[in-house]
Amino acid sequence: MKKVLDFNKTVAKLVEEFPELQQAMAEIGFKEITNPMVLNVMGRVMTVPKGVAVKGMKLEDVVRELEAHGFTIKQDETAHACSGVHEAHPREDGCACAHSAAATGVADGEASNHRAAVLKGFLQRLSAGESLETVRKDFIKDFASVSAEEISAAEQQLIEGGTPIYEVQKLCDVHSALFHGHIGADAPAADAAPEVRDLPGGHPLTVLNLENKGLSELLDRLQVAVEKSDAMSLGRGLGELCAIYSHYGKKESLLMTLLYRYGVTGPSGVMWGVDDEIKQELRALTKSLSDGIARQEERYPAFFQRIRDMIYKEEKILFPLTLRFFSEQDWLMIYRDMPDFGIAFIKDVPRWEAGDAYVREAEAKERKMIAAGKVHFPTGEISCRELEAVLNLLPVDITYIDKDEMLRFFSNPGQVFARPRLALGSKVYNCHPANIVPIIEQLVADFKAKKRDRMEIYRYIKGKPIGVRYLAIYDEDGEYTGAVELVEDFSEALKQFGERKRAPSKSCTSAPS
Repeated sequence: MKKVLDFNKTVAKLVEEFPELQQAMAEIGFKEITNPMVLNVMGRVMTVPKGVAVKGMKLEDVVRELEAHGFTIKQDETAHACSGVHEAHPREDGCACAHSAAATGVADGEASNHRAAVLKGFLQRLSAGESLETVRKDFIKDFASVSAEEISAAEQQLIEGGTPIYEVQKLCDVHSALFHGHIGADAPAADAAPEVRDLPGGHPLTVLNLENKGLSELLDRLQVAVEKSDAMSLGRGLGELCAIYSHYGKKESLLMTLLYRYGVTGPSGVMWGVDDEIKQELRALTKSLSDGIARQEERYPAFFQRIRDMIYKEEKILFPLTLRFFSEQDWLMIYRDMPDFGIAFIKDVPRWEAGDAYVREAEAKERKMIAAGKVHFPTGEISCRELEAVLNLLPVDITYIDKDEMLRFFSNPGQVFARPRLALGSKVYNCHPANIVPIIEQLVADFKAKKRDRMEIYRYIKGKPIGVRYLAIYDEDGEYTGAVELVEDFSEALKQFGERKRAPSKSCTSAPS
């Protein structure tokens, strides 16, 4: 049987027709295709020519390799006819004909790459200090509209090209201003993502959108309080605004962590850093309010506008990206994890019938599995159900990362920091903002080299005294097998000590090992 590949079909469709194509593509250089998640999501929208363009490879080289693996490539007669016309009668402006671009997929890929490169150039001009208005004029000439994917690709190219993420982060608001009003469905895309408004009630993006609506209304009230110099109303409003920790927590730990797994890192890394700056400014303004609003009048509107810009970026860039990449299973897992992060700026969370059914089924399976399991130790045995109950009683959150930096286990989700189940199996670096990643990398390197076996941090987080300890784990042969993070809220312990008179004690401190 002749194995004929139609390049107008998606990669997933071709692999369904010819399963052996998966291994052939992996050997050619498309190793990601062996990941079922990548094949299921990207493979459903990506053709071979588009994949080749994204990789920066030459289509003729890939065709030659596929033919060596026994495949025949179905030629596109329309594309060849168009190619012949251009060879015989080239256009003076050098523009390729539109139906060829639509027919081949190669031109689509090249056009997308070209647009991403041009967008990257606009961002670089802003980075170099050129005025926003000058760059915007040129942008509007070339782009009637730009898609979330293209902004993602442009920012990611900047970062991969060597621009530090904190530099891209500094320009995040300027980038948003450049694209403002030009992000929409008119931009070229293989498949337009469905609008959030068309999603069922209770879907995670529906909830996040409702939270943004409530957040916008709160910002309106805060702006009025500033204009009236109403410090009391402003103080109450800033207290309500602290719910932004919950909103950003869901966005970062659920959406961004999963986008990292799909290889979409640019916008997530940049937005995460800007979120941290917004939270830092909220803390600073709340603290300074005790001295009144005087001399802070200009600071508040700028702060409110930055939050509004983030709302815009979420709804026009981040949310469409997640719809483009995430599977139905992903959204069901996100729905299950969302309650651990709390709600923000809304009173009632709508239910998602499919999500509730998934949660009931998943929990039933887990209960059945736990009921049948036992853990054996040299000092005795305990059932999985009993062990889970013991861990839940401990006043400490436990997180285990294996020797390959993969997140494998955590207990007590939400006691101090909320942790999503969907992060299990992800690299620990993908669960943190970009500015923290170098610290984690250095810590893991030190653990593996045995330069140190612990790191302890004690600080007030959200007004609570929190201790975070990182401990290296070594087996009986001294080989590094992973690390454990212990997080504990010391509020109750400190209260107990505060009730008693400090008694003189003898110090018994051992020398450091």
